[in-house]
Amino acid sequence: MTNQSLLISNAELLSKPGRRNDISISNGTITKIGELTPSGSEVTIDAKGGLLIPGLNDHHVHLISYAASLASVQCGPPITSPETLAEALNSQTGTYWLRGIGFHESVHPNLDRQWLDENGPNRPIRIQHRSGRLWILNSQGLALIQEGAAGLRFHERARLNSDDGRLYDVDELLGLLTRQQSPPVDVASENLARFGITGINDMTPSNDSNTWQWFAELQSSGSLRQKVRMSGRPELTESAHAGAQLTMGETKVHLHDSSLPDFSELVKTIDNSHRINRTIAVHCVTETELVFTLSAFRSAGTISGDRIEHASLVPPALIEQLQELELGVVTQPNFILERGDSYLRNIPVAEHPFLYRCRSLIDAHIPVAFGTDLPFGDPDPWVSLNAATNRQTASGDCLGESECISPDIALKGYLGDLSHPFESRSIKAGEPADCCLLDAPWEVLKDDLRSSHVALTTRDGEVIYSRN
Repeated sequence: MTNQSLLISNAELLSKPGRRNDISISNGTITKIGELTPSGSEVTIDAKGGLLIPGLNDHHVHLISYAASLASVQCGPPITSPETLAEALNSQTGTYWLRGIGFHESVHPNLDRQWLDENGPNRPIRIQHRSGRLWILNSQGLALIQEGAAGLRFHERARLNSDDGRLYDVDELLGLLTRQQSPPVDVASENLARFGITGINDMTPSNDSNTWQWFAELQSSGSLRQKVRMSGRPELTESAHAGAQLTMGETKVHLHDSSLPDFSELVKTIDNSHRINRTIAVHCVTETELVFTLSAFRSAGTISGDRIEHASLVPPALIEQLQELELGVVTQPNFILERGDSYLRNIPVAEHPFLYRCRSLIDAHIPVAFGTDLPFGDPDPWVSLNAATNRQTASGDCLGESECISPDIALKGYLGDLSHPFESRSIKAGEPADCCLLDAPWEVLKDDLRSSHVALTTRDGEVIYSRN
């Protein structure tokens, strides 16, 4: 339904619990709320007492990687051993590239080119570590990559040369050399709409003017149904012109413990972005990265909207610094569920309370919003909401019980505006008609946070998902 007027009747709103409301939508905007009479030109949808909330915004995604993952084989849990990995790889048909995702050392501590040559199928193979940083290739795959890289600059070719087939931080180059056709972005977008998602912030560090143009074309063709805030390289500024569906986001800085940038360069990057009133988002998954980043912000200063991505490990001493610098945090409580058992085994017990904090940050008045980090995390935000409220790992253990938050607070993690993720939106007249209709009232939903309750999703009044 495009450009049609809608009347959503008998809907509960978070601001009016237990009451039924009619919501009129016209020209992509919520126009009226109350007891309304349908007009002949409106399409009426009976909510039957279900909750109507703003469409969910996922504030940290990697959309193209997610789309590509839909045509990939899972190489991490529930894959748990070299034997089951070999079985999964050899079960795939085809002769060209076999792409694996989600690999972790718990499956095979020494996965390399030789093992893939001896145990994988007779075709080019590339397997991505779940961190997104490492790719492991077999000999056929490495030969294809090096052949395709012949026309690249010397330093780029050097990054694609490895005796053991393990290549670090070459995601952009591999995409350039291996992509025969665009991944199924339309399917990825449909999945997100089914979860009630109407907006995403794509945080891929390599996003540039070419990515911008690609996303604009995907939206124009209807393949990409969500609104997009695109973060990425500092150079993105030069080509980005804000529009209704595609807007420019933060300068993304992706830190790695093993190769931290020159401190003065990071300060300069922050300062240059601030000069054009562009905010900064810094990837911090270790204490070292967070300390380094906080020091850089202290030197460069902060502006409203600067944020830490992940904040995977935050010792108590750094909470006060986050507060003093007025930084926000976009974190992923879903990793407590997805990776919590591994954390319990491999991270010192003393650090368990510091992992993917929620409650302690909120109590310290540090703005918090959520992102799934798809495809490196489960793309379903309702999984994340559950994890934020119960802090349970996949095996049922509790990790960081003191960091549990209520369903009401958790939901706000996905209700923030794309450009202001820490400011929760509500259903009210004058707002864009980005809506998610659920099939039950909040009193039921807060004890049953599942995406299967999503009945309808609209973006600017257009129905982009309907269960019926």
